[in-house]
Amino acid sequence: MSAEAIRPQRHLIDACVHCGFCLPACPTYQLSANEAESPRGRIDLMRRHADGVLPLDADFVAHIDSCLGCMACVRACPSGVDYESLIVEARAMIQTSFVRPASQRLVRKAIFAIMPYPRRMRPLVVLGGLAKRMVGSRVADAKPAGSGVAAALASALALLPPRAQKSHPAGGRLYASSGPKRGTVGLMTGCVASVIFSSTQKAAIDVLRAEGFDVLVPGGQGCCGALAEHAGEAGLAGRMAKALVGTLSREKVDTWITTSAGCGSTLKSYSRLLPDDARAAQFSARVLDIHEFLYQQGLRAEYRPLDLRVAYHPACHLANAQGIVDEPLALLRSIPGCEILTPAQAGTCCGSAGIYNLVEPATAERLGVAKAASIAELGADVVAAGNPGCLLQISRYSGPGLESAHPVELLARSLRAVSG
Repeated sequence: MSAEAIRPQRHLIDACVHCGFCLPACPTYQLSANEAESPRGRIDLMRRHADGVLPLDADFVAHIDSCLGCMACVRACPSGVDYESLIVEARAMIQTSFVRPASQRLVRKAIFAIMPYPRRMRPLVVLGGLAKRMVGSRVADAKPAGSGVAAALASALALLPPRAQKSHPAGGRLYASSGPKRGTVGLMTGCVASVIFSSTQKAAIDVLRAEGFDVLVPGGQGCCGALAEHAGEAGLAGRMAKALVGTLSREKVDTWITTSAGCGSTLKSYSRLLPDDARAAQFSARVLDIHEFLYQQGLRAEYRPLDLRVAYHPACHLANAQGIVDEPLALLRSIPGCEILTPAQAGTCCGSAGIYNLVEPATAERLGVAKAASIAELGADVVAAGNPGCLLQISRYSGPGLESAHPVELLARSLRAVSG
């Protein structure tokens, strides 16, 4: 793919009327009050570059890199500007046309050589957890400056849970419904989620089975390409998407379920990654986030009370990119005994944002600290979020007394209370 082919499309740039509604919604603008750190400011940079006025230099790249891609501006925009496509295309252009410093290239190369591949990531997570237990709080306190190797490594180590989950749902298996059958769904296991959050996937299987669905977990699944696409690695993202479609499109299921907000956003937009692949569009049309699916189908199983104060954090790629806002809250409120709490500035990004907390650790830390503080004020027992990155980020900056869980894990816990 040529740089010209992925240059931000001019008609998308010109859709921005500079009204400024995006400014208060943008986390990086909130932190800096710098126009170039806002959505409309970044769009103006793209326009000036397209007009030949602004070179593709380090300053341009820094402002595009600093965008979290949280899409809060999309919800705030009255003009319907497709900012998601613009930032994805701008980053893809940078990756093909700009030579980053060697340290940044090394960090990104390492990330995409490891994170999208569970077999490579799993042993490193085990070793990282062991190292974290050995050095203790010094990991969380380490704050190397910049966006180089040391900063990325320190952030990665601090984000890891102290112990890796030992098992994950077996691939190539159909888990039969435990109630009157309502259909058959496929569960996508992903990459990072399958290594660090296998408990979420087990919980999803338990809840879906209890709600009357056979759950197919195909073997040979790979990364969906979300991490790569959000970071501008368009070629890698496209290859991963094509491989996943090839693996899963032949399976006979009614719906494909994902438990990761970031994955769901990309899975639903495969027509952007694979515009000439009819199978990709057909596949995307059958993808639903688990909150979305359970809300649409309605809960029929018996759920017993859980005496918990739950702070709900709306993951950006769930609420902003997919428009799934009320469904997770409705599911949590269906658990008797749960008190659902709303943090201040709930819609502000936590700073996870794909690989953002590895490549932009200073800004990610400011957002993570603020998010954790807003949740701590509520006195919650659990913080719930529908994206694995959010759970890791919030846990990093929260005290040890706060549990983190995907909403479907709380539903599964309630189910187990029924049978127990």
